[in-house]
Amino acid sequence: NNLFINYLGSGIGLFSGLFYTSSITQTFHILIFVICLLILNMTGIFPRKFVSSNFSNLNKLFRYIHIEKPKIINSVLLKNGEQYSIVEYTVMLLLIITGSLFLLSSNDFVSIFISIELQSYGLYLLCTMYRNSESSTSAGLTYFLLGSLASCFILLGIGLIYANLGVTYLDSFYIINNLAGILDNQDITGFIPFCLIVIAVGFLFKISAAPFHF
Repeated sequence: NNLFINYLGSGIGLFSGLFYTSSITQTFHILIFVICLLILNMTGIFPRKFVSSNFSNLNKLFRYIHIEKPKIINSVLLKNGEQYSIVEYTVMLLLIITGSLFLLSSNDFVSIFISIELQSYGLYLLCTMYRNSESSTSAGLTYFLLGSLASCFILLGIGLIYANLGVTYLDSFYIINNLAGILDNQDITGFIPFCLIVIAVGFLFKISAAPFHF
C-alpha cells in the first residue's frame, strides 16, 4: 500500500532518514523513467533502417541492388559500427538514472553527495564512450578532473556544516536554522550562508552553469 498516493501524502523516510519518498518524488521518478525511454529510443545501439531515393523507380532500384548497395551499406557500417559495438551504453544510462532517482529522494547531505557522485561517474564514462576519439577522451578526462574539484567544494561545505552544527539531516538542519531565527541567535547559524554558497559553487561547477561554464 505504500505505493499508493494516499499513503504517500505525508511522506515516508527510508534507511533511517537518508532518503524520503512521497507522491511528489514518485511523480518525478516516473518523469525520469519516461525521459530515459525517450533517450534510449533516440540513441539506441540497435541498427536502424534508412529511407533512400534509390527506390523511386525500377531502374534506380536495379542499379541500387547490383551496383550501389554494397558501397552504401559499407559506408553506413563503417560510420556507425563503433556506436553499435558499445554494449555498455545502457549500463552507463542505468548508473545515471539510478543516481538521479536517489538524488530526488535524498534527505541528507551524505545521500545527496553519494547520489551526485553515482550520477557523475556514469556521465564520465558516457563522455569517454568513444575510446578511439581524441576529443572524446579529452572531454571525459577534463570533466572528471573538474567534477572532482566540484566534489571537493561540496564536501567542504557539508563538512563545515557538520563541524559546527553536528547534523547532516536536512530536517535537523532546517529545525536548527529556524530555532536560531526565532531566538534571534545568529552566533550558531551565522556561517550557514557561506557554507551554502560553497555547496552551491560545487553544484554549479559540476553542471557547468555560468559563470563556471569555462
